[in-house]
Amino acid sequence: MAKPVRPLTVADRMLAVRALVCDVDGVLTDGKLNYLGGEEFKSFSVLDGFGITLAKQAGWKVAFLTARGGLAVERRATELGVELVSGERNKGTAFNKMCTDWNLPTAQVAYIGDDWLDLPAMLVAGLAATVPSAAAAVRQRAHWLSTLEGGNGAVRELVEAVLRIQGRLDELLKPYLALPPESLP
Repeated sequence: MAKPVRPLTVADRMLAVRALVCDVDGVLTDGKLNYLGGEEFKSFSVLDGFGITLAKQAGWKVAFLTARGGLAVERRATELGVELVSGERNKGTAFNKMCTDWNLPTAQVAYIGDDWLDLPAMLVAGLAATVPSAAAAVRQRAHWLSTLEGGNGAVRELVEAVLRIQGRLDELLKPYLALPPESLP
C-alpha cells in the first residue's frame, strides 16, 4: 500500500523558493492612484526595495508583473534591476511564461498579489502570498499573509521570512554587521 503524501506546509513551500514575482499596485504601493494633471504618481517603500535587493543577493530572480504599468513602475524596476512585465491582465499566462523563461518550475517561484487579477498566478505559484488589505478571495487562497500592508514593507517581510526558513538570513545580514560605523547610512 502506498504511503499517503503529506500536504506541503508553508515552510516546505518557502524552502523551494528561488524566484519572486510581485504585483505592483497594492503590494509594492499602497494601491492608491494619485493623479496630478496628466501624470500618475506612485510611492514605493525603501524597505521593499531592500528586500528585493536581499532576494537578488540570495540568487533569486525577481520580477514585477502589473496590469497598469507606467513610468514610475518602469523607473522603480530599473532602479532595482528587476524584470518588468506591464500592461498584462492575464497574469497566470505571464507568470507561467516567466517561469519557463527562467527555467524554473512554478513550485520554486513565489508570487505576491492582492486582487482577483492576481489569482491565476497565485494558484500556480509554489508560494502564494498577500497583504492584509487584499480582496477576501485572495486572502483565502494565499499560503502566507504579511502583517504589513502593501507599500509599507510587505515584500521585505516576505523575503526575510523565506530567507529565515531557508537558513540564509543571517548569512546575508553578516556583511552589514561587519561594516565600520562611518560607512553606515
